[in-house]
Amino acid sequence: MRFTKRDSSKLKRLGSSWRKPRGKKNRTRLGHKGHAPIPSKGFRSSSSSRFKIDGLQPVLVRSMMDIAGIEKDKNIAIIASSVGSLKRKWILDECNKKGIRVLNYGKRIEDTEKTSK
Repeated sequence: MRFTKRDSSKLKRLGSSWRKPRGKKNRTRLGHKGHAPIPSKGFRSSSSSRFKIDGLQPVLVRSMMDIAGIEKDKNIAIIASSVGSLKRKWILDECNKKGIRVLNYGKRIEDTEKTSK
């Protein structure tokens, strides 16, 4: 379910990102019938699927040694933003050899290949 700001469909300048309604007479805040729902505990996902990406637990990878602890069937790798383009390329190659999925690959490596040519 997607929660949207009240009247975001009517006014272009509002944007659709969720903001908690705080107005004294706001019908959404009061929970009137026919108005948008407010996020609450009941909308939370189950604890078994929470914090997972495609059913896999994300693992932050900062170096080549971190790849050794990743299981192919249970985890998905996320390369840290502090990792440079050369080491990022090495990590990607190693993950491809072991069959580990990487969530944020690509853009920085593509840029270095363009500049090196």
